[in-house]
Amino acid sequence: MACESNTLFKTRDVARLFSSKRLSEVATGDFSYLLKVAEHFRDNLHEYFTAIDIFECSYSVLSKDYRSEYFFKNTVAERLLLGRHSLNTATVLPEFRVGRSKADCVILNGSSTCYEIKSDFDNLDRLTEQLSSYRKIFDKVFVVVGKAHLEKVKSLCEDDIGILELTQRKNLSLIRDAKVATESVDISILMRSLRVHEYREIASIFSKKEINCSNTEVFSVCENILKGAPSSDVRAAFCATLKKSRKIEKEYILSLPRSLMMAGIGFKLCAEHRRSLLENLNTIFSKDALCTTQF
Repeated sequence: MACESNTLFKTRDVARLFSSKRLSEVATGDFSYLLKVAEHFRDNLHEYFTAIDIFECSYSVLSKDYRSEYFFKNTVAERLLLGRHSLNTATVLPEFRVGRSKADCVILNGSSTCYEIKSDFDNLDRLTEQLSSYRKIFDKVFVVVGKAHLEKVKSLCEDDIGILELTQRKNLSLIRDAKVATESVDISILMRSLRVHEYREIASIFSKKEINCSNTEVFSVCENILKGAPSSDVRAAFCATLKKSRKIEKEYILSLPRSLMMAGIGFKLCAEHRRSLLENLNTIFSKDALCTTQF
């Protein structure tokens, strides 16, 4: 289905369709915003169409006219998680907190790789600070960037940081590969990026016993254990533990249209809402039922 944006409709309104709020609405049977978007694409829709058709049409518009942060994230997940790895052996962590920053996308396979996204609508003011934090705990760090910021990113990034360009053909072009980190892990930053049960489990690997202590002591006890462990082993345990504790719902993700892959991974819906979302995405609408009110 060929999809072109109605000139009366702003593409940033299309981008909002891929937010947690709008996806939750569809999961609970509220199609009001979805059908407002459909109204603007009515000339590109068949007489009868599904909710999936609206998402796919909207995503096609974003890929051409408004490459939002969501579009970048979804492309990374689609091209790298599915194209290079496997959902059986890898997982992805969106918005992973590291120090004062949040890594846009982290893929865990046999190692940990961080992808910091800078769309053409982002500024680069904090990029150096962000990368400084990420390299302290991840094995590899990449910046994913559009053409508008490519040269500036090249000048800001040190040689160990990889650079991927999202091209006009929606491919990820390797401008520079990332080097595997060799410096010591910053244990303080790593632990503050984890949940209590995660750093407790990692610490127990090195202490070879359960960490049984009070809630007020557990952080310092685990921190001391990890500071005495080899950095390469800590990196491996960090990756293995997160792969297990934050495993994604493979069947659910693969049941979603590709345009909603990162939304399915990143937006936390309860099991009931995940089921209803998959059902509601196949809801059939007709052009006759569309409201004609413009934004």
